[in-house]
Amino acid sequence: MDKPLVAFYLILVSCVLGLSVFVSRSVGNLMILASYVVFVATAIHATSALRIRNLHHTIRERLVGLPTLLFRYDPAILYPTAILWAIFLVSFVLNPSPSAVLRTGAFIILSVVTLFIIPNVVSRQQAFSAIAIVGAGCMFLALPAAFTGEPVRIGDILISGISGAPLELAGITLYEPTAIFDGQNYFRGLVAIGAVASAGVYAKTRHSWLIGICALNLIGVYLTHGRAARLATIVAVLLAAVYLIAGRKAVAGVTIMGILATIAGFAITVGVLPGPTSTLQSILGKRVDYWMTSYKTILARPVFGWGLVDIREAIGGRYAGFFTGVHNSYLRLFLVGGVVGGVTYLSLNAAALGVAYRRVSERAPLALTGFCLVVMSLFFQLFSDGTIFGTSLSSVLWALTIGYAQPGDSREQ
Repeated sequence: MDKPLVAFYLILVSCVLGLSVFVSRSVGNLMILASYVVFVATAIHATSALRIRNLHHTIRERLVGLPTLLFRYDPAILYPTAILWAIFLVSFVLNPSPSAVLRTGAFIILSVVTLFIIPNVVSRQQAFSAIAIVGAGCMFLALPAAFTGEPVRIGDILISGISGAPLELAGITLYEPTAIFDGQNYFRGLVAIGAVASAGVYAKTRHSWLIGICALNLIGVYLTHGRAARLATIVAVLLAAVYLIAGRKAVAGVTIMGILATIAGFAITVGVLPGPTSTLQSILGKRVDYWMTSYKTILARPVFGWGLVDIREAIGGRYAGFFTGVHNSYLRLFLVGGVVGGVTYLSLNAAALGVAYRRVSERAPLALTGFCLVVMSLFFQLFSDGTIFGTSLSSVLWALTIGYAQPGDSREQ
């Protein structure tokens, strides 16, 4: 296993540990930042070694050519991302604070690495396999708790807790495991993406061990009771089935209909369009109140938003009670960066979808898998407080799906 791949595993494991019961979030963020530093160092060393092998190059030529070897980008993704970086900087200037300094630096630097360096150094097959293996590993640790209903410990170390009500399946009582996570949502997203990623790699390589990895992730999708995770996995499976049965154009049609249905559902939920508003609101619960409060907050600073401040500071007294979050990544970017930032973020995600779709025409398992993973990340963001910018596991996974949507070596398909 080469050093950049080991460093990539280190990033994934650090993201998991950063959200675990073992460390605080601040310590977890430091661990994640350290893992990124290690990855960049190994990536520079690996690419420099490749460059140095060409002995006919001068030292200056080798140094000048290093960025070309280190970075990979598609202009459709790079340009809106660069605009968002500029918006973050402008927002910081307009709304300076010590926390904003850390967030702005981390958001920009980490997104450069996740979107444009990792996909150039670690192949799609390696990255998708690594995500699936980490997800399966977490689920493997959680399996005893799922069957016994008791937290699993090794000495004083918690390996997996349980959450929620038990589930009856064929006369067997199963419990919702948490693995080492201090919350369920990150675990749910990891196993959902891991299931689809491992299925795609298996379709390309036919390595039998991937069946077990995929099965563990699918068990995690089922046992963790996440509606978004289950729906996202089902959507990915349906898109793959449509492609295999009806071809690429049918995938485009189904995707467009799904986007339009999502927009219509959102409009009905907030009362803009007529329909079963009360039913949708009862399903979504307090999210609707959080969305409406966020909308009112956006109107207070509509152009460049509130910047990278704590969301609760921006909300202020607009919400009666404890505001847990925006619970919609797209709305959050409107809140952070105003109309300029929100529209740019929508454009970035739309561009990623388009770039991934263009690669589906190559009729290759990893191209189709990459498209399905982008759709999943867009779906998850409808109900999540995170974005592709940040140190959380979800942010890193979503950014990776967009990064790997960009064209790469044809051997990776």
